[in-house]
Amino acid sequence: MGIADYKRLPDAVYADSDADVFSDYAQRALGISRSNIKTLTNEGAYRADMLSAIKRWLRGRIEEGETDVYVFYAGHGLASPDGQDLYLLPYDGESDLLEDTSLKRDELFEVIARARPRSTTVFLDTCYSGVGRSEKTLLASARPIILSPVRQAAPSGFTVFSAASGQQISS
Repeated sequence: MGIADYKRLPDAVYADSDADVFSDYAQRALGISRSNIKTLTNEGAYRADMLSAIKRWLRGRIEEGETDVYVFYAGHGLASPDGQDLYLLPYDGESDLLEDTSLKRDELFEVIARARPRSTTVFLDTCYSGVGRSEKTLLASARPIILSPVRQAAPSGFTVFSAASGQQISS
């Protein structure tokens, strides 16, 4: 998944290209069949598209104890106001309505973990600081204070590569 051109948020430059490159990498280097790769970019990555890809398409391809799962996401991410939850913003996501318009990172992890793949590797090319590459803030109500997301563990069998910590901007 890679969203560069958001419907209501500042752009996340090159995020769509990064998703396309990862898709090619998955096929060429990891040996994954093109039929087992789903790429969602920009207007093809509405929240409903992301949920369908995860809960239907991906879930239907996981064989318990046998499948290696790779998930790549490039785009905006935000922490909830209390820092307890982390969200990945889809094309139609709204920073002021995180719970209603975004994908909770833990929900992604839970859906995959319930399917019990052999392994899961997640690449998150996002930050949760609320500031984009162009230094534009994602929250209209942003204050000059840094909110640190609470450290969260990944489920057993997951490896997570994250582009930035909660206080860093991912460029």
